[in-house]
Amino acid sequence: MNKKLKASLFAMMLLLVLLMSSCSSRETTEIPIVDCHVHFWDVSRPDPQGRRWPRKEHKEHFINYMPKTNYDSIANRNNVHGVVVVQSGQALEDNQWNLDITAHNKDLYRGLVGNLSRVIGTDKFKPLFDKLCQDERYKGYRLSGKYQEKLTDAFYRDLAMTAARGKTVDFLVGGYKYADVVKIAKRLPKLKIIVNHFASVQLNGGPLDPTWVKQFKALAECKNVYCKVSALYGRVKKQPAPKDVKYYTPVLDLAFENFGEDRLIYGSDWPVTILTGDYASVVKLMKAYFDGKGRRLSEKLFYKNAQKFYDIKKVK
Repeated sequence: MNKKLKASLFAMMLLLVLLMSSCSSRETTEIPIVDCHVHFWDVSRPDPQGRRWPRKEHKEHFINYMPKTNYDSIANRNNVHGVVVVQSGQALEDNQWNLDITAHNKDLYRGLVGNLSRVIGTDKFKPLFDKLCQDERYKGYRLSGKYQEKLTDAFYRDLAMTAARGKTVDFLVGGYKYADVVKIAKRLPKLKIIVNHFASVQLNGGPLDPTWVKQFKALAECKNVYCKVSALYGRVKKQPAPKDVKYYTPVLDLAFENFGEDRLIYGSDWPVTILTGDYASVVKLMKAYFDGKGRRLSEKLFYKNAQKFYDIKKVK
């Protein structure tokens, strides 16, 4: 064998080794997390509009949960590379407050979902929305309380403005019904919508409620509607919630089968989850289900789908 052939074979073998090493490295590297449902609150702050959450009777939660003193270190310990904060209440002032308290670490706190439930469909919506959108981290708002009897033309006007800006709407199904979300999604197909907490499913250890399943599937048929894989512990009627993934498999299977791999987004619902377990246990529960379906799906769930939906910069 001449020297040129030997050199060529050696180079090919070296390239093969490097490729195999690269693949192995990618498979063993821990998947980064973008947590798309984290709350903060300071119970000492006055709420002129009336505090709904947390209230004094919520003893486990009626203490301060803040970024610097609580969550920063949790994120560091759990490989969280990005956070989308979700406003916990409906006070209009809290939209800016959440932006302010997370401004110290914009590489971690990538976005905020505020709450404009009180003003959508009114003349107060646009000036406030315009001001908030000056901060690129303002990704949209949540509608968690319904303050209008009907979905008016002004209501749709503001949602159309939201879609035109590329902003998002989180829905906490309750005041807004499943049929409302479907109607909105169909009328505004360019509006990016995500339903929180598996569309407010209720879990009691038995079969899923067939009426809820039908409504859930109707939401999934709207291709601009995503599902937030969040708050499973909180959906369990009797607390503390189980930590065995088998308990949650029926609803996880249903979500995966109907929304598919591209419209599921992870959120911890911290600190509400502390009633059942610490932050790491929430991540462990999700990984127990999704890692079994392959790394590609886990990457989509934990950060890639979030990057696309909330339009946040890449974490990797």
